[in-house]
Amino acid sequence: METKAAKESSAFRKKVAALREAMRRDGLSGLLFYSGGQLSMLEVNAVLWISGVLPMGPHTGVFLGASGEASILVSLPWDVGRVKEKTWIEDVRVVDGFAEGVAELLRRGGIKGELGIAGWSFMPAAVYQGLEAIPDIRLRPADKLLNTLARFPGEEARGAIGRAAEMADIGFAAILEKARVGMPEHELAAEVEYAMRSQGAEDNFGMVTASDHSHCTHPPADRRIQPGDVIIAEITPACEGHFIQLCRTAVVGPASPLLREKFAILEEAMEKSLDRVRPGNKVGEVAQIMNHVFSSYGYEKYCRPPYMRVRGHGLGFLSMPFPEIVDENEAVIEEGMCFVVHPNQYLPETGYLMLGDTVWVEANGARRLTTTPMKLFTVEG
Repeated sequence: METKAAKESSAFRKKVAALREAMRRDGLSGLLFYSGGQLSMLEVNAVLWISGVLPMGPHTGVFLGASGEASILVSLPWDVGRVKEKTWIEDVRVVDGFAEGVAELLRRGGIKGELGIAGWSFMPAAVYQGLEAIPDIRLRPADKLLNTLARFPGEEARGAIGRAAEMADIGFAAILEKARVGMPEHELAAEVEYAMRSQGAEDNFGMVTASDHSHCTHPPADRRIQPGDVIIAEITPACEGHFIQLCRTAVVGPASPLLREKFAILEEAMEKSLDRVRPGNKVGEVAQIMNHVFSSYGYEKYCRPPYMRVRGHGLGFLSMPFPEIVDENEAVIEEGMCFVVHPNQYLPETGYLMLGDTVWVEANGARRLTTTPMKLFTVEG
């Protein structure tokens, strides 16, 4: 049986081989992958994708030459040990000035010509200007090249994705355990954050709010939880740069028959939309079936702005071919993709309700990554 390390090594070899072919095709002398240390739920982190290292510090870069030689440049001397432990790249260099470090690397390697930059859109102007001044080098954006190759997660990402899913479950469990009448929304959100961070979550894009009639999801504020409030939670923790999203709804105290009736519509929309998440189907079908369900109950006008925008989305380099699940999306679902499906919906009788999961597309359909049941929850308060 192939070991985890062997699988990861094979995955990065495939990436390098594909990049070398792309460089030959596009006439590039090399590729520079750049990160300013920021993570985004919806964007590829170029350094993480090619190196396996979650970047820290103001500037991190990976240079890949046309023959496959690679170097990683970091800004923090004390971070070298962690970087060497995580990456397949043997040449790890500490640089004081990032552009100067790249220039020295290229000079020593005799690299001239066009240098593709992946992570171009995140690069500060000062760094770009420093690279632009390197003799015999012409810069070219390479984000499109990266987006073409960073389609969905490989075997090297499965462990981190699974741990992120566990953290999302832990985050929602904190709501059920900690929510109480009189607690400010922001305090409950902090409990969710703490529960996941204490288990190793590196980041979280979170929206946790409580209301007697919410019109949309939004950041938590000072409002205090009241009996009968509906708590809506969008929880998105990250592990090793991979994000997972979980959307759920809970009511403080007993749920009214009306709330249960309306939430059942979300459950139906979720079940039927997940059945469309199969290789060969179009992404738009997932949104279309959700909207059909809501429309059949008389909520057609609420299936478009300002009440609703998308029915799911990609998560960074977990599903780059389509950023959003909308009716008109013609992209074809493929095995190995990983994205969020959520029939979150505003209903005039109850306000905004949430239900959603991150799914992994397998040959026979969608596999949910979290274990939190897809139902309406209640908390004692």
